[in-house]
Amino acid sequence: MAVFDSEAFSKELQKNQQSKFLLLGDEALSRKEAFDIIRQFAKELCYTEKLSFTVDRYFKWDQCASSLRSQGLFSQKRIIEIIIPSGKINAEGGESFYEIIQNFSQDDLIVVHLPQIDKETKLQKWFKEIEKIAYTIRLDEIKPSELPFWLKKRASLLSINLDEGSIQLISQFVHGNMLAADQELNKLALLFPSQSISYEKVSQSISNVSRYDAFELTEYVLNGDQMKTISTLNFLKEEGQNPISITSSLSWVLKPMLEIKELDFRGQSLENHLTKSRIFGDKLLFTKQALSFFSLKHLRAAIQKLSEIDKISKGVSPGDAWLEMTRLCLGLAKIASRGRKI
Repeated sequence: MAVFDSEAFSKELQKNQQSKFLLLGDEALSRKEAFDIIRQFAKELCYTEKLSFTVDRYFKWDQCASSLRSQGLFSQKRIIEIIIPSGKINAEGGESFYEIIQNFSQDDLIVVHLPQIDKETKLQKWFKEIEKIAYTIRLDEIKPSELPFWLKKRASLLSINLDEGSIQLISQFVHGNMLAADQELNKLALLFPSQSISYEKVSQSISNVSRYDAFELTEYVLNGDQMKTISTLNFLKEEGQNPISITSSLSWVLKPMLEIKELDFRGQSLENHLTKSRIFGDKLLFTKQALSFFSLKHLRAAIQKLSEIDKISKGVSPGDAWLEMTRLCLGLAKIASRGRKI
């Protein structure tokens, strides 16, 4: 089982021309790139028909089996994607999937995607069968300690050079979110092609108009301004922003606040701790003020909800990311508003 690396994976496909794949994990960027590489590989080998199935609680395995048995009239080579967001299949579905796996055509290219799975799933007959025939790739979340090296390598592929301060700034901003990190690097590559980029330019790029709106939203939330919170959320949604940009901005501020609450910084410098977390200027002021509005329970619940919204945004969990984001932001703004009135 290999950890996903886009370059290594592309080379492996060209060398061995695999046709059965099992993708394990829910890291958004790796998932997107793995599917893109496989689909491009399939296109080059003339897999001209695609069937895609997403397995949920209402999924009809008999209909899936029927579709797979029906070869297209004009296509002998198909790419078949089976996505199981929960990673779970009930007993009846498991038996059906086991039979489907055993009857996969040699002419079909198969991709099965599962999130991180538990020991119980690994013992299921259907999982053992797909694992036996498929080339397995792990789509892991990157460790915080590994992110700077990943950013350097990624920047090099885009022909841009970042100093250590810039690498640390981006690392702090994205909080391990590789998709957000990739978006930032691609933006920098467009703004400053094939050159070394200073810390000042990186900082300015991160605070561009769309990102600044996300930061403004964080300020409105922590200041308890419910009207501006709602209007900014609506604006970002209408502008086509990904909720991930908002989860990144909120996490940037809420996580250091949670650390302060958990460690109980008695007699210690809150300002120094927040500054180390790259919270400066006006953000530093309203973050310090907001610490008195939110309890440890509030902050833990908010971080947990941000994680859930992140998974919805990536398509790993079902739900409406914007609806959940609105509920979270408005709920936090109401708490802050009450705190200011006390």
